[in-house]
Amino acid sequence: MNLCKNVARSLILICLLGMPVFCLELDFKLGGGYAHLGLENINQGIASWAEWRKKEAEENNNWLYLGQNISSLHSGFQFEGEILLSFSSRLGISLGMGYLFGDLKEKDTEVLVQRPTEVLSQIYPVTASAYPLVLSAYYFFPLSRKIHIYARGGGGTAWAKYVYKEAKKLESVENYNYFLSGRASARGPILLGGIGLVYETDIGVRFFVEGLMKKAKIEGFSGVNELEEEGTLYHFEEYIPDLDFWQSKNEIRAEKPSGPTYQSVSEALVDFSGFSVKIGFIIRF
Repeated sequence: MNLCKNVARSLILICLLGMPVFCLELDFKLGGGYAHLGLENINQGIASWAEWRKKEAEENNNWLYLGQNISSLHSGFQFEGEILLSFSSRLGISLGMGYLFGDLKEKDTEVLVQRPTEVLSQIYPVTASAYPLVLSAYYFFPLSRKIHIYARGGGGTAWAKYVYKEAKKLESVENYNYFLSGRASARGPILLGGIGLVYETDIGVRFFVEGLMKKAKIEGFSGVNELEEEGTLYHFEEYIPDLDFWQSKNEIRAEKPSGPTYQSVSEALVDFSGFSVKIGFIIRF
């Protein structure tokens, strides 16, 4: 009997020693870096707009198409601040607020056309941004006293905005004349997961590098266009008979586009999905 009691006591002691020590700790984690964005519908619309302007110039005998500088919107920035609560040396949860941002400036969407008197510059800058609020779970694994790796997974909601403009100016004029614009917003789910590496300095500040994959396909955008009309952001193709061309568009319309000159009409999808790489620091309260 005494032998059984001693074995039981030994097993309990071994289990207790093997468990992670529970010690609530509160940290602040701040980081930022590169983010890859999907945005295929947006890029399709910009490329189609540039093609429309090119065809328009080539169809006019008095104009000469000089070329274009059209970029795709795939690169952006991601910043995030988190309150991280650790239950043990291995487990923790965090609540974080972030900022995702990508844009194409005037110089990134320029089409140049030589008109009879001077050169005309036409542009279509766009901006896509989101503010994610994410609850995450962390699992830390020590490699040494100062170096840890961790896995992170979580989800939440993101408030997103999409802004587009169209403008033109002659070479002799300093400022662009904006004649088409729209600003729309929506909210949708976001999921993320990834891994990170933490290095703890002698002064207690920890530095990290983190790689994440995120999924955030957001629909249901509504806003206001250049006519001050409230409406929905639609993705569609519109037929231009003079050029025999179907132009892909992402525009705010008060009513859903319909009729023989429209096809593939749906509510626009702004896709922030992709990967991100962040660096930053963690400090303890």
